[in-house]
Amino acid sequence: MNRTVQKHRRASLVRRGLALGGALSLVWAGCPALAEPTLMSMPTAPAPAPNFALQVSPTRLVIPAGTTATNQHFKVTNKGSAPFDVTVEKSDFTADANGVLNFQAQAQAQAQAQAQAPYAASAWAGVEPVSFRVAAGASRMVNVRVTVPTAPEPGDHHFAIIFKVPAGRNASNIRINRGVAAPVFVTVPGRIDDSVEIAGFHAPEFATGGPVPITANIHSLGTVHRDFRGTDQIKARVGGSEVAFPEFTVVRGGTRDVTAHWNPPLICFCDATVSLPGSRPVTVRIVVFPLHLLGILLAALLAALLLTWLVKCRRSNRTDGNVHA
Repeated sequence: MNRTVQKHRRASLVRRGLALGGALSLVWAGCPALAEPTLMSMPTAPAPAPNFALQVSPTRLVIPAGTTATNQHFKVTNKGSAPFDVTVEKSDFTADANGVLNFQAQAQAQAQAQAQAPYAASAWAGVEPVSFRVAAGASRMVNVRVTVPTAPEPGDHHFAIIFKVPAGRNASNIRINRGVAAPVFVTVPGRIDDSVEIAGFHAPEFATGGPVPITANIHSLGTVHRDFRGTDQIKARVGGSEVAFPEFTVVRGGTRDVTAHWNPPLICFCDATVSLPGSRPVTVRIVVFPLHLLGILLAALLAALLLTWLVKCRRSNRTDGNVHA
C-alpha cells in the first residue's frame, strides 16, 4: 500500500515539473497558443464607395527654368458617392522636417509673408475657377496661370494650390474642413545648385530584433529643391544589404528627416552607412541580440534541471523502498 502511494506521489511530482517547465517556456516566448484562436477567413463583399473622396492630379507641379508665363492644369475628381463644393486657394508655405507644409495666412502683409516664407511665389499665380461643385464620379479642371516677374532672385520659388472642401452642416458643433494641397515649384534661371548634405544619421545602438528604425537628416545647401525619387532614392548599407528610404523632396533651404526600417538577422554587430554624391559617408553601429530568446533558453534549461532532479528523486525513493522491503 505504501509503495503504491509513493508511486502515485512521484508520478504527480513529475507531471507538475513538466507542467511548470512548459509554462515557463510559454511565458518567455509569448506563445501564440495563449492568444485567441485564429478564425477562418471568409470572403467579403467589396467595400462601398466612401461618402467623401477627393483626388487631385498631379500632386505637384515643377515649372522649368526660363518659363516666364505658363498655364498649368489640375484635375479635381470626386471619388465619393456624394457631391461636394470645392474652393481653390493659393498660399505660400514652409516645410517642416517631416515634410508637412505650413501655410501662410492670406491676410498677412507681403513683407511679413516673405520673412516667414522665404522664396514665396503665390503673388505670381492666378487661379480659375476659384469655386465649383463636383458631382459624384465627375471631374473638373482648374487652370493655374503663373507669370514670373522681372528680375527675380535666381533659383527655386514656390507656393501651394489648396483645394478645400468646406465641412457640411451636422448635428455637432465640430466642423472640419477637408482638402488637398499641391506644391508648385518655379525655377528662375541663374545659378542653379541642388546640393545637399547629411546633417545627421541616427539608429538605435542596441536592439533585440527588428524592424530597426534608421533616420537620416538631409539639409538643402543649394538654390533649388532636390528630389530623391526613383533611381535617385537614398539607400543605406546595413549588414551587407541595402535598405531604401521613402521617396521625398527637400525644398530650397529646408531640412527633411526620413526613416527607413531594417529587418536584421538574429544576431548582428553591424554598421549602417549612408552616403550622397559629393558628401562623405556617415556610419553608425547597431548591435542586435535577442535577449528574449535567451530568456526562453534559460527557462527551458531550468525546466530540464527540474525534471532531472525529479527523476533522481524518484529513483532514490524507489531504492529506499526496495531496501525497506
